[in-house]
Amino acid sequence: MREAATMRVAFLITLTSVVLAPMIAMRAMAQEWGGLNGPVQRAPDSPLYLASGAAHEPVTVDGRYVPVGTSSPIAANDETARRLSEVEAILEKWAAEKEEAKKKAAAKPSVQAGGRIHWDWAAFNQDSVSQEQIGRQVGGSEFRKAKIFLKGEAFEVVEYKAEYDFADSESIDARVLQSTAFKDVYIQINELPLLRHVRVGHFKEPFGLEQLTSSNQITFMERSLADEGGFVPGRNSGVMAHDTYADEYGTWAIGCFFSEMISEPPVIRTNKGGLALTMRGTYLPLYDEATDGRRLWHLGVGYSYRDTPDDLARFRQRPECHLADYIVDTRFIPDVPSWQILGAETAYVNGPFSVQAEWNASFVARDIDEDLFYHGGYVYFSYFLTGEHRVYNRNGGCFDRVEPFENFFRVRDCHGCVRTGKGAWELAYRCSFIDLSEFVTLVNRPGRVWDHTIGINWYLNPYTRVMFNYVNSTLNDDLGDGSLSIFQMRTQIDF
Repeated sequence: MREAATMRVAFLITLTSVVLAPMIAMRAMAQEWGGLNGPVQRAPDSPLYLASGAAHEPVTVDGRYVPVGTSSPIAANDETARRLSEVEAILEKWAAEKEEAKKKAAAKPSVQAGGRIHWDWAAFNQDSVSQEQIGRQVGGSEFRKAKIFLKGEAFEVVEYKAEYDFADSESIDARVLQSTAFKDVYIQINELPLLRHVRVGHFKEPFGLEQLTSSNQITFMERSLADEGGFVPGRNSGVMAHDTYADEYGTWAIGCFFSEMISEPPVIRTNKGGLALTMRGTYLPLYDEATDGRRLWHLGVGYSYRDTPDDLARFRQRPECHLADYIVDTRFIPDVPSWQILGAETAYVNGPFSVQAEWNASFVARDIDEDLFYHGGYVYFSYFLTGEHRVYNRNGGCFDRVEPFENFFRVRDCHGCVRTGKGAWELAYRCSFIDLSEFVTLVNRPGRVWDHTIGINWYLNPYTRVMFNYVNSTLNDDLGDGSLSIFQMRTQIDF
């Protein structure tokens, strides 16, 4: 529709030029021939008259010569009015058609298609202790994300989204197989009294700054050790209410979810528990309105109470690389009727520099044995060498798309010289840890993990990015301290 409107405007400009140009020329000729201070004495010999090709003797209008076959200024004005009326009629017709199209569009839900492609590559290097702890890690490549979605609105108060990932995987008999997974599949009703926005379906629970920032916009290839898989809940089926407050300086969200939902087509049947209550609140003590958040300070807190459907709980994590195996794993912990998660988050942005940190803790209640306590966190720093800054989403209380000052391009100018746009370049460092050392059995893999990650990000444009990460992961358990080095790269685009 936007392209059609552009073509119509271009056609209108062309039509107006064609209509008005002859009239302007006619008026100039009339002034030349008529003269402003009396009759033109040699009108028949004037170049304009000779160029007109008139073959008859000139006549006069109000004492001034006007070649035969041309219009007087009065006639030219009448012709101008007629043609302008035609242009106005065309404009009115187009406006009516546009209004009719808007009415038809408003009578049914809108639809917009999009998606993302993330391709990863990784290589590993580990010492003998690490190989004894987790086995030999084998490098390779994978499509980390291959998502397609449809989203839209209906009658200005209803939103919907249906997103599916074709790069999801599952392990069967020690083999990793491709599968299709539900991601964001929900319906949202807006402008409700008190609750404002209510979302129903399969989507992310409101917990964690890093978790709620899209994988298209996170600073590193993978989220930290203390995030999803470790403690933070990801996507589950449920219902959630959310909104902003204090003129969008803060956000709040609260929802009820099935606690043990996975990202496969979400069907769950249980007659015993399995529900979770999750909530999050954020606030901006500092936000520079004049620069759209080039300087800001974010604070947030999250909480989740999770009732288990089968009295089992499990915590495990990879070393910030999806192609690596799980480095710590508690296996299934029995006699766990419920457990709770508490999280604290903060971020500070000052132009191209930013720092972000989170701490998450799990309190695991047990019926027979002693309760368990697990925790983890991270802190990271980033700096844009080209001067950009991390963009903040005030409606979601998370970070959004980075827009380079100059997109990457490479062309030759009129002199044959190569001109290049550099895009945006970002350097980042993160230190993260997770402690799953409690609850030791003969079959599980408890321990403490520390990761140090160095990242380089190249933003070719707002929708395309190349990422380079080096991760040094150290696992401390009863076998000692094992060291694992990871070299990985990602090329991504979203649309």
